[in-house]
Amino acid sequence: MHTPDWHDIGAADELRLSQLTEVRVGRTRFALTCVNSEFGAVHGVCSHAGGPLGEGQLDGDYVV
Repeated sequence: MHTPDWHDIGAADELRLSQLTEVRVGRTRFALTCVNSEFGAVHGVCSHAGGPLGEGQLDGDYVV
């Protein structure tokens, strides 16, 4: 059975300070969201324009 690898991306208290931020695990970028103290993450590169989603903003449930 494969054991998943875990990566420390920072302290939750610090990550909660922003609704949207970019985090990196190795060379992979993620857009990390925190709304109402709940975290979510998506791939950090926009599939349409290739831009960095972690540098965008939240529009409701969407990262733009």
